[in-house]
Amino acid sequence: MKTSLAIAFFLALGLPLFTQEPAATPVPLTLDQAIQAVLAHYPSLNAAQAAIDAARGRVMQSNASRLPQVSANGTYTYESLRPYINFALPGSPPTAFYENIQNSYNAALNVRQLLTDFGRTDALVAMARAGQISAEDALEQVRNQLGYATIQAFYGVILLQASEAVADEEIRALLEALRISEKKFNGGTATKFDLLTTQVRLANAHNRRTDIQAALEKQEAQLRQLLGLPPDAPLALAGSFAPAAGLPDFGATISQGLQNRPEMKLAHDSARTAQLALDAANRENRPVLSAEASGGVQNGDLPVMYANKSYVAAGLSVSVPLFTGKRITGDRITAQADLRGAQARAAELNRTITAELADAFTDLKAAQARLASADTLVAQAQEALRLAQSRYANGVITNFELLDAQSNARAAEQTRLQDEYDCVLSRQAIARAAGKPPQAQP
Repeated sequence: MKTSLAIAFFLALGLPLFTQEPAATPVPLTLDQAIQAVLAHYPSLNAAQAAIDAARGRVMQSNASRLPQVSANGTYTYESLRPYINFALPGSPPTAFYENIQNSYNAALNVRQLLTDFGRTDALVAMARAGQISAEDALEQVRNQLGYATIQAFYGVILLQASEAVADEEIRALLEALRISEKKFNGGTATKFDLLTTQVRLANAHNRRTDIQAALEKQEAQLRQLLGLPPDAPLALAGSFAPAAGLPDFGATISQGLQNRPEMKLAHDSARTAQLALDAANRENRPVLSAEASGGVQNGDLPVMYANKSYVAAGLSVSVPLFTGKRITGDRITAQADLRGAQARAAELNRTITAELADAFTDLKAAQARLASADTLVAQAQEALRLAQSRYANGVITNFELLDAQSNARAAEQTRLQDEYDCVLSRQAIARAAGKPPQAQP
């Protein structure tokens, strides 16, 4: 009644009623959404894209020599010294003949067009385009690294959240066991040893949960950093472990990895760029033939030096390198060394990718084998716990045996979680080694 009168009083005065709205619950984030969010805004992707833009600019720079080069020139000159010659004609006053004018100018438009350099510019343009392809492959490598780092962080949070739930369940069971032990100890049907054993196990369970909580906070911080969220932002995830059955084809996966792996693409790009650099070095001593033309207006020419005169000039020029101080030889040696290094890195990557895939297949087979018996292990541990609880209630077994059964049941659940996590991560490791783009279901 008092509440109704208070509300009526505030309404009569025209005062607003303020109610506190509940905090908005964050929308759970799926793995695919997390990957898309990271790949949309992560700073290193902007840096990789900037490298592509810079490489595109270098292609334009190297291709500029093929296009006409147009420039406009203008000069103005003032000369205070004007040499002259005095002469006089019969019956005329003395006359001075000046060799220059005091104010002179020249305005001209110059055009230069490369006719041919016998492939030198073509080699430079091809090398610049190879650099652009390398920058694009580097962007793909960064995307793969970020995507798979997001997958690992996402599943790491899921695993630790589930492990925390298992630890909470163990603590609840131990609290109940401690309550029963205290009741029996007070009633004289349990010993001090039973009570202390339960207390020690409970303390250890709290310590394990503290460790899990700390690991979870670190994993969540890593995922927030990838997503670009503030440190205190709420983080809700929607996902679980759904291990797929079967194994991919090993031979086909190796072929995919050797062809699609970003690191292998970059190694081939480096080899191709080095080969093009060697080609460009071999063409540096070739002649350059170009055409030049200019036209404009100037004064200072005889016979009327102050008159504005237009002019046009055109011609051909040939430049032939004769001696470059062994610069071309040095460029060839550098390009050959870069080519050998790139080929060696490609050969090493061939072995590395094959070994990584072999390890990932071994890990996946082992995780699948463990997971195949995990459900049976959990069922057996739960049944053993149920029997232990019944026997303990009837006084057949000791408190220590009951606690062992509880620990075994929780350990079986934790083992199954770890096996599911290992299966999922091993399959993702195979997809990454095969050069597949990051996704929830590889």
